[in-house]
Amino acid sequence: MLQAKLYYLKQLKDGPQSHRTITKRMSGKFADSAAGIKNALVAEGLIVCVKKVLMNNGKYAYYFKRTEKPVVLQEPPTYVPTWEDGTAKSTGNAFDWRNKEQKLMSKREIGIAQQKYHNNHPITIYSRA
Repeated sequence: MLQAKLYYLKQLKDGPQSHRTITKRMSGKFADSAAGIKNALVAEGLIVCVKKVLMNNGKYAYYFKRTEKPVVLQEPPTYVPTWEDGTAKSTGNAFDWRNKEQKLMSKREIGIAQQKYHNNHPITIYSRA
């Protein structure tokens, strides 16, 4: 989400921009919602709404600009191998999820499985005439 926030702020560096325009630019680049990013930046006081324009379709276009508040980047939390009392955390078991691979199947394995399925089970499509 940090990269998406930085991108949103970068779009506003030259002056006020429509949220709709920024949303279109962000659509394929980030998994995060542009509205969620905007709301977080407003809550942090990094951007403010400067005008609201009624469009031809009856909807409003909101224009935002950056404030003078400096952007503070938060560092991601670091992994500590011990608990607060000094006891070592367990490793190599089901609860050690940070050091394990996050996927069940690789892209190659998924491709092979899909290819085998489609080769063995043809798909028949029926349509009305």
